[in-house]
Amino acid sequence: MTNLVLTYTIEKEQCLREFLLENNISRKTLTRIKFDNDGSIKVNDKEENVRYILKNGDKVTITLPSEKFSEHVRFIERNLDIIYEDEYFLVVNKLANLPSIPSRNEEDASLLEIVNTYFHDNNYVTIPHIVTRLDKNTTGLVLIAKHRHIHALFGKTDINKFYLALTKGKVADQVVEANIKREADSIITRCVAEDGDYAKTQIWLEKYYEKNDVSLVKLKLFTGRTHQIRVHMSHLGHPLLGDELYGGNKNLIARQALHCHNLQFKHPITQKELSLEAPLAGDIMMITDTKPRNKIF
Repeated sequence: MTNLVLTYTIEKEQCLREFLLENNISRKTLTRIKFDNDGSIKVNDKEENVRYILKNGDKVTITLPSEKFSEHVRFIERNLDIIYEDEYFLVVNKLANLPSIPSRNEEDASLLEIVNTYFHDNNYVTIPHIVTRLDKNTTGLVLIAKHRHIHALFGKTDINKFYLALTKGKVADQVVEANIKREADSIITRCVAEDGDYAKTQIWLEKYYEKNDVSLVKLKLFTGRTHQIRVHMSHLGHPLLGDELYGGNKNLIARQALHCHNLQFKHPITQKELSLEAPLAGDIMMITDTKPRNKIF
C-alpha cells in the first residue's frame, strides 16, 4: 500500500500555510512532512513552501509520511470482523473477552495487536490508531484510524455512539445526568458522585421480557466516562446482566450484556455522513431471540 494522499481543489486565493491550518494539517504534521523522506506538499504537482499564495483552481496534494511499528509491538494472528474499511480508517466488530489495547498482562491478546497483523499482512505503510475503545467484555463497533493525522481529525469529529444492553427489571425511557468518579478504594470501580465528572446517557426501552424480568435497552452516550453505561444503569437500580462489578449477576450471561451497535459520524475527509451497525452478539441474541424493534437513527 502506498502513502495516504489528501487532495484539495482551491476555491479562493490564500496563503498555503493558512489553507493547511484551515484543513486541520497541524504544525506537528507539517514538521513530519518536512523532515520525513516520503511526505510532501505539492501545488499543481510541484513542491512549494508554506508561504506560497494559492489561486482559485490550484490543486493541493498532501502525501502523509509513512509510519513504522516500534520494535516492542506484538503481532497476533486472529480473524477480524471488518464492518467498513477505506483508505483512511476501518471499523471492526470486537468480540467479548478481548481488550481494545494491550494490557499489563501479556498473556491477553488485544484487538490492536490483531489489527497490527492485519496492517502488516496487507503491507500498509502506516500503523493503526484506535479512536473508540470498548471494555474487554463489551462487544461491538470499534473505530480505528489508519494514520495519526486521521486519528487527530477524528478528535475534532462528533461521533455518536449507540449501544444495546440487557438490564435487570423494566426500564423507562429517560435521560440520566449523573456525575461519575473513581471509587476511593479502587483503581477500577467507578461510582456516581456529585464531585465527579459530568456524565450524560440517554436510554430507550426496546423490549421488556417479563419471564426473566429483563429489558433490552438502547443507549446513547453524550460523554465518555469510564464504565459510564454500567455505572448509570446500576445507579438506576437496573444493572447490566452479567456485570457483577456493578450489581448484576451471571445467571443468563457470563459477561456484561453490552454491545456497541451503531456509530454515526461525518467522514473526516469526504465529509459524507456515515452510519455503521454491528448485529447483536450471539450470547445476547440467545437471551432476546429477537431484533430491536426501533431503528437507531
